[in-house]
Amino acid sequence: MEIEVTSEELKAIRKNKREIEKRLRDLEGLERTLRVLKLRLLLERKDGLEKKLAEMRVSYAELVEFEETAKRDKEFLMAFRKELSEENRRLRAELEARRR
Repeated sequence: MEIEVTSEELKAIRKNKREIEKRLRDLEGLERTLRVLKLRLLLERKDGLEKKLAEMRVSYAELVEFEETAKRDKEFLMAFRKELSEENRRLRAELEARRR
C-alpha cells in the first residue's frame, strides 16, 4: 500500500513520530487512522471528479457553441453559394445574349 503525503505532512509525521507509533500500536488508534485516511482518499477522489466534471462542462459548452457557429456558417455559405449561382446564371445569360 502506498500513501502520498505533502512535505508539510511529512514534517508533521516526523515531528510526531512517537505519537504516531503509539497510535498505530493500539487498535482504536489504527481504526481512527484508517477512517481518516479513507476520508482523505474519498475527498481527494471527490475533488478530482468535481474538477473533471467542471472541465467537461466547459468542453461541452465550447462544443455546443462550435456546433452553433458551424450551423450559422453553413447557412451563410449555402446562401452565398445560391447567390453566386444565380449571379453566374445571370452573367451566362448576358454573355449568351451578347454573342447573338
